[in-house]
Amino acid sequence: MFSTRIPAKAGCLLLIGFLGICVILLTKTFSYQGFSVDYKKNVFTKDGKTFDFVSGSLHYFRVPHQLWHDRLLKLRASGINVVSTYIPWNFHEPHPSQYNFVGDADLFKFIEIAQSLGLFVNIRPGPYICSEWDLGGIPYFVLGSKKDGVQMRTMDSRYLSHVECYFNELLPRLKPYLYENGGPIILVQVENEYGSYKACDFDYMTYITKLMRKHLGETAILYTADGWDMHHLICGPIHHSDVLTTINFGPNSDHESAFHRMRSFQGNGPLVNSEFYPGWLDHWGEPHQCKSSNLVRTEFTKMLKSAMGNVFVNFYMFFGGTNFAFYNGANMAFEPKYQPDPTSYDYDAPMTESGDTTQKYYAIRNAIKESRPHLIDEHLLSKVVNSTKQGYGRVKFHEILKYPGIKSLATKQLNYVPLFTFEELQQDYGFVLYEKTYSNFYHNAELEIPEPRDMVYVFADDKYIGKIYRSENENLTLPSFTKLGLLVENMGRINYGPFLHDYKGIVGAIKLGQDDVSKGADWNIWSLPLNNTELAQFETIKIQPGPGSILRGKFTIHGKPADTWVKMSKFGKGVIFINGRNLGRYWPIKGPQKNLYVPSVFLNTGINEMVLLELVQMPSEKDLYVELVGYPDVGSCN
Repeated sequence: MFSTRIPAKAGCLLLIGFLGICVILLTKTFSYQGFSVDYKKNVFTKDGKTFDFVSGSLHYFRVPHQLWHDRLLKLRASGINVVSTYIPWNFHEPHPSQYNFVGDADLFKFIEIAQSLGLFVNIRPGPYICSEWDLGGIPYFVLGSKKDGVQMRTMDSRYLSHVECYFNELLPRLKPYLYENGGPIILVQVENEYGSYKACDFDYMTYITKLMRKHLGETAILYTADGWDMHHLICGPIHHSDVLTTINFGPNSDHESAFHRMRSFQGNGPLVNSEFYPGWLDHWGEPHQCKSSNLVRTEFTKMLKSAMGNVFVNFYMFFGGTNFAFYNGANMAFEPKYQPDPTSYDYDAPMTESGDTTQKYYAIRNAIKESRPHLIDEHLLSKVVNSTKQGYGRVKFHEILKYPGIKSLATKQLNYVPLFTFEELQQDYGFVLYEKTYSNFYHNAELEIPEPRDMVYVFADDKYIGKIYRSENENLTLPSFTKLGLLVENMGRINYGPFLHDYKGIVGAIKLGQDDVSKGADWNIWSLPLNNTELAQFETIKIQPGPGSILRGKFTIHGKPADTWVKMSKFGKGVIFINGRNLGRYWPIKGPQKNLYVPSVFLNTGINEMVLLELVQMPSEKDLYVELVGYPDVGSCN
């Protein structure tokens, strides 16, 4: 029988070595990994050590998913080590219980790419996000009908039931990405700028906090973000809790004054500017908003070197992107000044709408390198490459679907019914056509619509007469007619302020002379979300087309597609699609935006299709074309 005997001394040495390996393995396995707030030292800690960061906002839902890596790489190369993003509820639950987390909505892929590039993540899941996004990210169906009177962002049980269903779906998916679970998420915002909302419901904010804790756990770092005006800080922060208070302010505010005021509400904890504005948002019909690179760098540097101690900054926005399709929001501080946001969300950010770096980008990077050199990864800058741009020339429109042919694209048709709103029709975006026929002629009647939501394109016997706009609300004198058509465009639900309950369609009277014709169940209605333009039956253009018509043209690209822009100078107002993708709205006669961004990933090598709905100003037949140019035009600075 063969046997091996180990000498006693050698056996002891082996045992000691084995135990040493076990200690090393146990230490490695159970080493502390976590992210926390040190309220005594007013800093954040990661794995027990002080953690420093500069953050930048970059919204995955405003850029095609094929370009996420490019935008995130450029963000990290600037010295920023945290990416901040809202999560728009209506992007992930467009209709009740229909959840979408694929393609451009694959939030988790975005988080994984960020982590692969060395970025930590700050998520802002709402349920309300503002962000110049339709209804602040809340889905249309949460509004219900006007008569329901659902009170959003309060303890209204009808609202909370929707929030619970959504958070029950979203938050468990996010939990594995928390830093303590091996992911990059270090911060989670509770609600958003609640101090700016009229409700001031402390029970509601406590409820949302508990709901987040239920799904994310007790150790996730939760925070609130509000303006630094006194009334914002009264209603926004969750006082006497473990939720960190942070504030928002731009380069025109004094950071010491802002943080001193914040300290009267939360005496300890890190000083965080959750939204430092290097630019600003635009509205149709107003100048493009800009902030100088020198101003932004100067005030940013003051915070990095503040005598008050460590200041943590998030740039809102570092990259703005695009409000593709119909997702843009609107503002309205007082009635009737309705201010819809354009398609471009360029924001005069350090990175342009097409992802290019700017003078402001390098000014911020230099400030970080000077004051926080440990955040700079020098080798990444060599990987930063701006996109290739190309002008492809004219695209001529040869085919047409004449008004009222747009009816053929209706997803729902109702006959002899009352004037239902978009929400009552279970429609999120796009258009609704209301039509009424009379047995006798109406002669030279004045049309008045006191509450158009938002733009009403008026047709008499299928002939375009003019428009009635929510912000202007001028009356129209109609010729004799027997059929009245009202094509109503939802131009973006209000996303901020006291008028958040923004129902779309026609929500009040329709007066023809002295008659209110809105009453009664004698309207025909067509729902037109325009998510199916590929079904349009086009014919060759033979006569001068009028507004309300849909045009189609084709163009060819040789070689690999590049970024381009659609120059809309010949047209008035409408919507444009390329290869079935809704680029968004154009309105060059209002501005400031004149050209619409087309990412290269929307284009094909070979034949491409362009479809356009013009609503107010159809050019002459010889000018029925747009130009694809190699440069943006978001308007001149104010």
